[in-house]
Parts: sequence; C-alpha cells; structure tokens
Amino acid sequence: MISLEKVLIIRPRFLGDLILATGLVDALRQGNPSREVWFLTEGSYSEALQNHPGITGVIPFDAPRKNNPFYLWRFYRELRRRRFDAVLDLFCNPRTAQMALISGAKVRVGFEMRGRSWAYTVLAPPSSDPLASGRRPVTEAYLDQVRVLGMKPVSPYKTGLVVTEEEKTHVRKLFERAGIKAGQKIAALCPGASWPAKRWSLERFTELGFWLQREGIRPLYLFGPKEAAVVGEFEAHMDKDWLLINQPNIRGLMAFIQAADALVANDSGPMHVGPAVGTPTIGIFGPGEPEIWFPYGDPHQAAYAEIGCSHCGLDCCNFMACMDHLETREILGKVLTLIRRKKEI
Repeated sequence: MISLEKVLIIRPRFLGDLILATGLVDALRQGNPSREVWFLTEGSYSEALQNHPGITGVIPFDAPRKNNPFYLWRFYRELRRRRFDAVLDLFCNPRTAQMALISGAKVRVGFEMRGRSWAYTVLAPPSSDPLASGRRPVTEAYLDQVRVLGMKPVSPYKTGLVVTEEEKTHVRKLFERAGIKAGQKIAALCPGASWPAKRWSLERFTELGFWLQREGIRPLYLFGPKEAAVVGEFEAHMDKDWLLINQPNIRGLMAFIQAADALVANDSGPMHVGPAVGTPTIGIFGPGEPEIWFPYGDPHQAAYAEIGCSHCGLDCCNFMACMDHLETREILGKVLTLIRRKKEI
C-alpha cells in the first residue's frame, strides 16, 4: 500500500474556492495528525493560507509568468523536489493536470474531464445525486477526492483562516483612531463581486449602512482593487462616521472581517472569509445557488429570493429581479439577529 504522508492540494484560484478547499485539511489529517498537507495556489492568493496550523506549506505559482519556459523549469523542478505521495487536483484544467503529472506523485486524484483524465491515477466519481440544477455542492465534489482515497471526511465541513494577534492589534488601533469605542458593534459590508449579476445594488448597501447606524452599529465598508468606480459613487453618498477601507490586501481583508461582529457580502471571495475567520456572515445570492456555494451552518445565513428565473447562473442580467426582491429591511433584520446572538463558532 502506498504511503500518503505528504499530500498536495492544487487549487490555483479564486479566493472563495481556495478558502472552501481549506475544509479538506481536517479531512486529510483525521486519524493521522502528522500527515503533511500542502497547497499549490497562485501567488496572489497564497498569503490567505499563512499561519494555518494544519497546512504544512504553500507552493505559490506565478501566473503572469505561466508561459515563461525558464520560470516553468524552476517551478516544476521545485515541485518534484518536494516528493509528494499524493496530489489532489481540485481545478482540473489542462495546466493543473500537467502540474499533477509532473509532480511525480504516485497517487494523482482528479475528476473525469475530457482531454486531461490521463494525468490522474485515480478519478473521483460523484458520491451523491445532483441538485435540481444538475450541479452538486462544491464541497461535496472536493470531499469526493478524499473519499476515493478511502478516507472518511469529518462532519461538519469547516473552513479556516488564521488572523494573527499582530494583525488584530493593528485593526484595533485603527478603530480607536476612528473613534470606535471598545464594545461598539461593527458590521462589515462588502458591496463588490466579480460579476455584475452577483451584486446587490450599492444603493441598498448604502441604505443598509444608514439603518445600521440608527441601531448603534458602525458600518465598515470594504472594497476591492477593481472597484474604483463604485468607490467613487459610494463616497458621494457615505456618512462621515462610516469607515471606508479601499483595496486592502488579503491579510488586511481577513483582519477587518475578523474584527467585525457581522459580515454582509455578495456571493464573492470576501463572503467566504467571514465563516473562515469566525465572523457571523450573511451571503447575498442572486443568480448563484447557495446550495452549491454556501456550505455554512448556523449562525451563517444565505439571503436568496426564490423566483421564476432563479438558478440561471448568469454573470450579467438586464433585469436583476432576484436581487430586487431582497429588501434592505430583510437584510437589516438578519444582521441584527446575528449580532444579538453572536457566539463562538
């Protein structure tokens, strides 16, 4: 029997998907806490995994140099030098299939994908029926790669990221300079998303900020690096007592969300940060399916309007009826409930 003492998980992007993959760490180390679990991800996301006690190491891939033969030669040489016993390819595109093969691992797990299954020694079949949409929860697909190795995953599935004490202290000092007193409640709000159809309107997010302030809760707005135009629109309507954090790096994003008493975020990477750092989270869904992308239990909640065109999966939409059905008062009520009953997760 082949030893599986050193396992590599390949998930090059995106932030939310990478965070979801951290739930495999406990599954892989159950019954063998000394097993080494490594990740291979694009360099821009690798810092999210820093300080995780169950992750032995992270191999960053420099995506901008993906076609540079000199870089690739060094990268693959380093990958083979690590001598992994098994590789789990959660992405399964042609490049990651190539990474799995070149790693030299005797056990290479992937999904059955046309034109690349040849790179794997073990294929992970679906272990459960699909949902009505024909798709399956992403975490179930991830766990299939563990199950096919004969391991029984832990339950419930729990993601994890670690914010350091130094990072927490830095955020507390910033809050003090902003006049936030100890004990004052803070709600982090993330109006951005990668696709237009995933965005609850900025007008609704702004309205939510005013209503939260009336309840004595300080709004903390977080915007990503590609949202300059949205930030400009937001600044024209924001209250002087609100906090605006524009373009934090991933570590900063994690620290600010961890410091909040609740998080409201669209279906996006920051939404997955909340549960991973222990902040009660409300995930706002439009065309996406929370059954697939929101594997979080109590106290976290998905806000989703079930209408005739739900589950469309569109990136852009001219109607946005699903988002329009989510009223600000409904989200406010969810935030107040989370803050009132906040507990250790």
